[in-house]
Amino acid sequence: MIYPPVQSFFSTYLVSKEKAPELCASFVYLAAAVSMAVPAFCLSHKAFEATFVSVIVSFMVVECCVGLFMPVAGTLRSKYVPDALQGAILNIFRLPLNAVVVSGTYATDVLEASLVFKLVSGCFLAAALLQSTFLFESKPAAEVATSTKKKD
Repeated sequence: MIYPPVQSFFSTYLVSKEKAPELCASFVYLAAAVSMAVPAFCLSHKAFEATFVSVIVSFMVVECCVGLFMPVAGTLRSKYVPDALQGAILNIFRLPLNAVVVSGTYATDVLEASLVFKLVSGCFLAAALLQSTFLFESKPAAEVATSTKKKD
């Protein structure tokens, strides 16, 4: 139940209330990217020992980010995806998502662990950048679909 206070902080001090979920999602992705960079750094630099505590803490931060993102995703889904199309749109993205998971699992067998963590951190960073583009959008797609439906 940490999402409401975080969203309230973002809407009070940083952006408008309408854009708080987008900023919160960008922040969550950015925090996950930084925390996944910790094991990548620990494993790739031999001078800096891969300490068990720092790696475990970084994994716990990623799990917190995943738990924080679930309510954010629900808020964003209700804001941008029309209710009538939610099932179809979510099912369309299920196959590519499973392909990414399978390729990531395969990558752990063929690539070095530090490179895999760098790739995961890069994916989180790319997600943060893509998510931040929603901060500059003028109107959600669900509102556009609703407003055009009312005009007909």
